[in-house]
Amino acid sequence: MPWAKEEDFLELKKKFKDLQIEVKPTITNLHIPKHELIELLKDLKQMGYKLFIDHSVVDFPERSPRFQAFYILYNVDERKRVMVKTWTDGTLPSIEKLWFAGKWAERECYDMFGIQYEGHENLVRAFMWETYQYHPLRKDFPLEGYANEYLPSLNEVLWGENLQGLMNYDRMHTPVPTLEDLEITEKRRLKKKAQLVLNWGPLHPGTHGTMWFLFDLEGERVVQCDVILGQLHRGVEKLAENEMYNQFLVYTDRMDYISALCSNQAWVVAVERLLGIEDLVPEKAKYIRTMMSELQRINSHLLWLGTYALDIGALTIFLYAFKEREKIMDIIEGITGARLTISYPRIGGVRMDLPEGALEVIKAFVKRFPKELKDWETILSRNRIWLRRNVGVGIIEKEDVYYYGLTGAVARASGVPYDIRKFEPYDAYPWVEFDVPVGENGDVYDRYLVRLEEMRQSIRIIEQCVSKLEKMPKSAPFFAESPDPKKLKLSLDGIGLKVPEGEIYSSGENPRGELGFYIYSTGGVKPYRVKIRPGSMYNLCIYPKLMKDRVIADAVAILASLDPVVGEIDR
Repeated sequence: MPWAKEEDFLELKKKFKDLQIEVKPTITNLHIPKHELIELLKDLKQMGYKLFIDHSVVDFPERSPRFQAFYILYNVDERKRVMVKTWTDGTLPSIEKLWFAGKWAERECYDMFGIQYEGHENLVRAFMWETYQYHPLRKDFPLEGYANEYLPSLNEVLWGENLQGLMNYDRMHTPVPTLEDLEITEKRRLKKKAQLVLNWGPLHPGTHGTMWFLFDLEGERVVQCDVILGQLHRGVEKLAENEMYNQFLVYTDRMDYISALCSNQAWVVAVERLLGIEDLVPEKAKYIRTMMSELQRINSHLLWLGTYALDIGALTIFLYAFKEREKIMDIIEGITGARLTISYPRIGGVRMDLPEGALEVIKAFVKRFPKELKDWETILSRNRIWLRRNVGVGIIEKEDVYYYGLTGAVARASGVPYDIRKFEPYDAYPWVEFDVPVGENGDVYDRYLVRLEEMRQSIRIIEQCVSKLEKMPKSAPFFAESPDPKKLKLSLDGIGLKVPEGEIYSSGENPRGELGFYIYSTGGVKPYRVKIRPGSMYNLCIYPKLMKDRVIADAVAILASLDPVVGEIDR
């Protein structure tokens, strides 16, 4: 894994006397006192660690200071990653002037942990409404929340039915926002400057999920914009602290539900690396997981292309894309038994071997699909309406990629060839050949072209995986065997799997960008802290900038080009 080495920071050690460098097989940490944090981050950015990956905190209520904050940065040129850590009792300096993506990460830490950020302009909650009293990811916040609001059933209020004690019904409920709470939340986000504030979503089909956009309009021109998230917040990171490692796998399905297999794969690879068993996973399992993830990537991009074209008015492409997507869904269902929430990979391999005839069906699909893709390009790529709606719209500069923490096709369309499958290969990606498409202009049209080419590259990867799997004997193992079952229990159900003390940040190339998992383990069958790095969330954080001084008609095209999935953003 591409973690920086101690010798990379020897010059920093001379400048920062209290800097402690901690190098582990799974992570490299730089420990710094809080008052020197900003200076260290500035120096790291100048050294090339300019791509912001993530920021959050870990809660240790028994110690003082209570919170350990961490910042993950990446050096794209040298392909090195580093984590910066500091301790705090509840206040931190803001990094929003160094990385705008940090502003959204700080909102989340304020919301979930109550951390106050000095110098943060308009510090608001990321997911909960502004009048909410609690900070759910603190260790002293109960999993079920606080049921302190009297909220009886309408059946009781209107018809006098006594439901107390039936079907786990209780008149007391966890807090629910009122219309007044939502109005306060809206006004905290955006101070009106122009003629009209337009609400878009959270239940508009064009928002591709439950996102609430605020546009301050002067005529049809957008003066300013902000996004209110949280309508699909389910507390997945809180649940992770209370589930066994394999049990949490089913929640990764339900984050980015458009690419469940890719999310499954990223999670199991992270745990395997933390366990130190990545090399024990059978070759067959690695090829199967890679092949299935690439099928899922095409599946995801087809849904993006169909809905994106429909948003702009191209109904035909929507029908064509969903016709091919249905074939992939049938293939995935035939192999895994599920179509949407799949949970097919396992820590140590996959749940079951490929059924008879699976490879033949996949070969038939990959043989036909490139022709379909070419036909769609003929319809769209030189269509004058398509060009007018996409070319020169929503331009993202190369430096914006680093400043806003952008990854995936959004980053690559702006000329940054950042692809985890190449930079930090996992499963069978080191053994297959494929190209990373990059754009030149960074506009909506380039993001469209990059995703089309990614589908072709996925076909290349699938063909190589099929060819390799066909040569393997049917009896080849698809699940790892533990070298010492007394020390490490590996099973398909994952019951009894104990992970030693340690920490890791590991990520996978999700169709929407880098999906990362920071796992902090104190030993045992459950993680102490899981921080999920959602590609969709940081890709979305540039949306207000892209909409500034654009007309409202561009809102749909720009948002669709970012391809966010709310289940992953809100978690």
